Amino acid sequence: MFGSHATAPVEPEETPAETGPDVRRIAVIGVVLALVAAGGAVAISLVGGDDTAAAACTSASTTTVTMSVAPAMADVVDEAVDALKDNGQCIELDVTTANVAEVAAAQAEVGEGEDDVLPDLWVPDSPAWQSVLTKADMTGRVLAPALATSPVGLASGSTAKPRATWLDALASPQLVKTDPLASGAFGQALVAPLSEALEGEAAAAQNAIVPIAQRYGAKAASGRTNPVTIDTIPAGSKRIIPVTEQDYLTARRGNETLTWSLPKTGAAVLDFPLVQPGAGSGGIAVGSGALDVAGRTGDKLAAWFASEDGIAALAAENLRGADSAPLPDEQTVEADPILPDPDKGQVDATMKSWAVLTVPSSVLAVIDASSSMGTAAGSSTRMGLAVGAALTALDAFPDHARIGLWGYSIGLGGGSQDWRELAPLRRLDAPTGNGKTQTDLLREQANVMPTLIGGGAGTYDTVLDAYKAATREFNPAYYNSLVIMTDGGNEDPGSISLDELLEELGKLHDPDRPVRIIPVGISTQADMSALDQIAAATDSQAYEAADPQDILTVLAQGLLTRD
Repeated sequence: MFGSHATAPVEPEETPAETGPDVRRIAVIGVVLALVAAGGAVAISLVGGDDTAAAACTSASTTTVTMSVAPAMADVVDEAVDALKDNGQCIELDVTTANVAEVAAAQAEVGEGEDDVLPDLWVPDSPAWQSVLTKADMTGRVLAPALATSPVGLASGSTAKPRATWLDALASPQLVKTDPLASGAFGQALVAPLSEALEGEAAAAQNAIVPIAQRYGAKAASGRTNPVTIDTIPAGSKRIIPVTEQDYLTARRGNETLTWSLPKTGAAVLDFPLVQPGAGSGGIAVGSGALDVAGRTGDKLAAWFASEDGIAALAAENLRGADSAPLPDEQTVEADPILPDPDKGQVDATMKSWAVLTVPSSVLAVIDASSSMGTAAGSSTRMGLAVGAALTALDAFPDHARIGLWGYSIGLGGGSQDWRELAPLRRLDAPTGNGKTQTDLLREQANVMPTLIGGGAGTYDTVLDAYKAATREFNPAYYNSLVIMTDGGNEDPGSISLDELLEELGKLHDPDRPVRIIPVGISTQADMSALDQIAAATDSQAYEAADPQDILTVLAQGLLTRD
């Protein structure tokens, strides 16, 4: 897990330790510790207070507790483990160094029916950690809200212009944006506006990250995701980088031109909590489950971090204790005032929004143009509402999104072809001639849709052909989807059957190159049973707008709900 290794019995202390670039020895103080530097994995046997107890522990009597530790905390955790004494249990603590992005990536590789790879104990380094548990259908238990803390400010290669708020800093073109799962400092900067927001303004603060996320997503889609870092920023650079106090002090040893600044509202604070991911949901236990070995081990670690020795060890690594009290004068930075912690639910929602917004969308939209789409709906028609929803959604897509448009009804494409391509799938900012772009073309063709109404719905043949087209145009930098908007069922007597369609979709769907079909059923006349099965064939979900006037809301839900 995250580069961990199989552990072997540790020899008594007097046995000469093997030396070399991959292995080092730590003295035994009630703990036998083997640290494998390569891969960041640690195997620890907590075997009691003397060598006799150590010898009594066998592989059959030893319980393994897995633990993932943020890189910033790795050395201090070594000290904590070295200081532990346990006189009652034989426990092997398998410790791996990984940031939240690496933990999330490992969990994402877990196949259906396989066990989660989340550790029994976790010290994450980004506020995005809760989102990782949520995606794994876990809540976990926080054993310590913070083993350590580090204020987050803004570093630059020159004297930075003072920012009024974190929101101002995030909107700055000089800001270096990165993945909040990989950079805890950026993650904390991203949620800092939630702490700044006055009562009732949290939603506005969350919405404000939309253009920031989309700009980052545009760079990711273009392959331009190698930002300046605190270790590479040149002297005189006006770029600003969210950075922890710990990383700033470390980097400044080799670059005295670095400057530190804070928005006027204050410093955000990155916490390093101790979390038990599986608590209450299949977590490790001994015997009947009454004895929570992982929890007990975590409690001992937390107690050490709160001790004088623990706080001193943290300070030696430029980390503050749980109370965020300043480091000694010669090594601290200005971090006053400190912003309050944002609401955990709002943090989770913000991180989820970021994950959705930064992955650009590739959408082939296919709209039913059969006669029933001319049915009145309020002051408009079903087609009018569908086109209006599509145009409104178009306004929300950034320029780097890829959007295409088809209309369909029996014979609309000529002969036996039921579909007509109105705009090919390409980026919204792509030129289409005469000084116009794909966005302009989509607007023109969407307004043509009402003139195409007529005949029956050739849904099944169209879905199959559209899915083939969308899979041919698959782009791994995008979230690829096929959106079908229809108000009825398949009405083409000469088309393939539903079973045949599902069989073909099953053959075409590639989980490694996923294109998901998102059907939107308009009105209660939509065949939701068939649409549900079509969506499921591509690991997706169908949505129903029983009231056609809800099409926009339902469409947005379908586009934003991503696995």
